[in-house]
Amino acid sequence: MSVYRLALSNASPAAFVGHGCRLRVQPLSSSPAPVIAAKQPYKVELKAGKRYSWCSCGHSKNQPFCDGTHKQLAPGLSPLRFTVEQDATAWLCGCKQTARPPFCDGTHKLDFVQQAETPSPELL
Repeated sequence: MSVYRLALSNASPAAFVGHGCRLRVQPLSSSPAPVIAAKQPYKVELKAGKRYSWCSCGHSKNQPFCDGTHKQLAPGLSPLRFTVEQDATAWLCGCKQTARPPFCDGTHKLDFVQQAETPSPELL
């Protein structure tokens, strides 16, 4: 079964009933949105050549890294796998809204992140 969002070309509900109002049909996205795991980044020590899997869904109990929880809670999302060329200290995104994954870009400072509810630790 497909789910669609209907956008009326005429805002009046009466126009829809019996007046042949034109509709625009757009499929809804099937990928779940990530949850905000934290309202600040995670400071981590990264080792050269080691493969990391950054949690992109926000459900992992091993933040900021993936523990596979997305397979059940966010099947449309997958971790971002990366390596670094030299040992480094990095700030990895905790809000999952960054434009530079897996690294923090400061998006967590925006009101929509700071005002969002975060899952309690036992639910992560």
